[in-house]
Amino acid sequence: MPDEDQPRLFQQFVRAKNVSTLPGTGLGLYIVKRFADQNNIKISLQSQIKQGTTFHLDIPTL
Repeated sequence: MPDEDQPRLFQQFVRAKNVSTLPGTGLGLYIVKRFADQNNIKISLQSQIKQGTTFHLDIPTL
């Protein structure tokens, strides 16, 4: 995922430039982020071009 796309990734209808041929609406990560925020879950990502992207969820214990 290009570095310039990462800051906007969790916004509504935003898709990274490198997925232009794949179908999608750009809502999936927006929904995940909303859920995470509502449940005090921290979400972060690590990404390298042509290597992949990993998302990390820090879920608080009860």
